[in-house]
Amino acid sequence: MTDSLTRAEITSELNMADATAVIALSHACLADDADVVITRSPVVGTVVTQVREPVAEERFILGDVLVTQAEVRRRGVDGWTMRMGADRLAALAAAICATEYLADGPRSGEVVALCESTRTARETARATEWKRLSASIVEFEEIP
Repeated sequence: MTDSLTRAEITSELNMADATAVIALSHACLADDADVVITRSPVVGTVVTQVREPVAEERFILGDVLVTQAEVRRRGVDGWTMRMGADRLAALAAAICATEYLADGPRSGEVVALCESTRTARETARATEWKRLSASIVEFEEIP
């Protein structure tokens, strides 16, 4: 990641970041400038999750996922989030952190650092899991 993350990248990483870390960072952002307007209070709902089957490449609905959505306006920009689960405070905090980055606030570097550490942790966990599973991969020989 670089310091020029897109809105989608920031939102995605903040939505997957540790709730405690996001909440702590949002408190620090608000300590610098507490002027925030909640344009959509945190709302818990569901979204339909669609996946693609890898062999036939057919899409199907896997099920509904519980999410919390929130929107804020701060420093002249809109922040939006949709986090999995029903943690309203974490969703609101993620939206606040998004506005901090998008407005290039004084803690935007900390938002980037949190996003980078979140992505690194996820990629490391995924690589570790694939390494663990690779021993069970069965490869077939083709007979001419």
